[in-house]
Amino acid sequence: MTICRPFARALACFAAGAAGLSASDAKATEGAASYYFAGGFGSFLTAVPPEPGFSVASQTLMFGGQAQRAVLRGRATFGLSAFALYEFVAGSYAFEPKILGGRLQIATAAPVVATASMNVSLDTRLFGSLSNTASDTGFGDMLLTPFAFYWSFGEIHVKLAQFVVAPTGRYNVDSLINVGRNYWAFDTQLGITWFHKATGTELTVLPGIMINTTNPATDYKSGNEFHLDFMVNQFLSPTFAIGMQGYWYKQIDADSGTGAVLGPFMGESFGLGPAILWTPEALKGRAAIVLKWLHDISNTNRLNGDWGQVAISYRF
Repeated sequence: MTICRPFARALACFAAGAAGLSASDAKATEGAASYYFAGGFGSFLTAVPPEPGFSVASQTLMFGGQAQRAVLRGRATFGLSAFALYEFVAGSYAFEPKILGGRLQIATAAPVVATASMNVSLDTRLFGSLSNTASDTGFGDMLLTPFAFYWSFGEIHVKLAQFVVAPTGRYNVDSLINVGRNYWAFDTQLGITWFHKATGTELTVLPGIMINTTNPATDYKSGNEFHLDFMVNQFLSPTFAIGMQGYWYKQIDADSGTGAVLGPFMGESFGLGPAILWTPEALKGRAAIVLKWLHDISNTNRLNGDWGQVAISYRF
């Protein structure tokens, strides 16, 4: 089976245009959360160069989970459960002339709808069970991609990308939960995809390092993070593919600042789940739809739960 060229590149706009963010104030780092959304930076053909031109994408991200403890509003908080939904609208442009021997793509993604809710509960001997619930809805933190370079070497494809998260979302230091996180982050990623067109088989690894700045409202410096997304995908036809995908997250240095009242609070987690891709035949490879779900299998100092995505892209 040979996968046609337009279909083989239909998903590339997701990688730079609609990569996701996590539930704010909801895993280690401040609020036991971070900007990294498990599986949000890659799904199918992540490092395959996109076709030249403009692409748009919609990516709906959902997360629900629990944590035993975290720092919220500068205080240690116990018994957290959280849910978040983010709707990103993204645009990307891939240049036709080669730059540095590869294809350059730039992109931006705006969380036009962001909503998050949290429940905090604590069982005590003297007062029984105490609980508090809060929610927030608004515009979230934007994702910018100043560059994403793609190179192809036969069946091997390489992607080098820089992502910048800007604290554009609403943030109130006195709120239990916020859709914004109130600090900048810089995520550098290097992806490698092996794609065998004759059989429709794909293997991808996508490691990245995320550098976080300090939240000035709480003086909390979330530790820098290593994350690895990986995908094993099989194209069953020119318009349909399935995959087993997963992630590994590990904090590589400690939380710090006067707001880090739980100390280093180093986080680590690992998850797996299925993914489906469909490209409507009538649109000739210009559109793609991805459904994805990852479940946390192991977890330390992070919200433990489930990650869901619905992504739709169109290339003009």
